[in-house]
Amino acid sequence: MLSSHGTSVHETGIGSSSPLTGNPYTDFARLGMDLQGCHVRYRRTPNAQGHTLTGTFNICGTGYTMGATSYPQLVERVFAKWQEKQAYRRRCRAEKRMRNTLAFIARHPDATILPAYLS
Repeated sequence: MLSSHGTSVHETGIGSSSPLTGNPYTDFARLGMDLQGCHVRYRRTPNAQGHTLTGTFNICGTGYTMGATSYPQLVERVFAKWQEKQAYRRRCRAEKRMRNTLAFIARHPDATILPAYLS
């Protein structure tokens, strides 16, 4: 789903270009997340942190627990936490690729490595 600026929801986050439906499975799917299970609790009174909404979400096998004062804020916070996790995984994969490349170069010093692969 592209906004009027030609950017996707993945680049810009949650905004007016993708209104929430109230169905967590649909809302998270629009954001590119594979929601496998969730449990949202509406509280009568705010908890110690002031949250009136709490939820647990199983996204691609990873559990996320979050609290908020409204449903859009809850979705936004879970999405932000998921993006942090994805960025961490990308960094770890890049570091592992570099370690493996350096180990290969150490074992085979006469091998030619393409510069594009190292970047």
